[in-house]
Amino acid sequence: MSEEGTEYKEGSHSEFIRYLFGSSPKPPNTIVLESPINDTSKNPELHIFEQLLMIFVDGLKYFHGDDQGKIDINQIAASDLSIIHEYFHSMGYESMVDVFPTINEYKFRYPDYFKDQDKITESCVLRDFYYEIYGHNNVVFRISFMFKIGNDKSS
Repeated sequence: MSEEGTEYKEGSHSEFIRYLFGSSPKPPNTIVLESPINDTSKNPELHIFEQLLMIFVDGLKYFHGDDQGKIDINQIAASDLSIIHEYFHSMGYESMVDVFPTINEYKFRYPDYFKDQDKITESCVLRDFYYEIYGHNNVVFRISFMFKIGNDKSS
């Protein structure tokens, strides 16, 4: 069932990235991300996390990638992340990046379901998953997502 005014687009992942990041962020909850899961044994929230992580990284590459499409996480400013967050709002998601500048400030989180997928249970939800990237001088960047308030998901 389609809602009046809903525009449906089909295409490849790269076409979606150009569509999403190729113009100013759209209003919150105006883009519906559909990414059917092919593996019925996989936790659906993990699947959503993986899709959002790909979109997040590809957004950074879109705006800050070098000629080979690589990014240096150490060169990404808070204002750069703020813009990416706005694009995620248009899809009804909150993207969060926690930065731990030193090992003393690092907040250990266990389990890392993304790496230890055998620990995933049916009760795991989107906000349980995260991905960590290590920058210069052991700075840790932790990326996670959750459904925005007002979105029809309950996670």
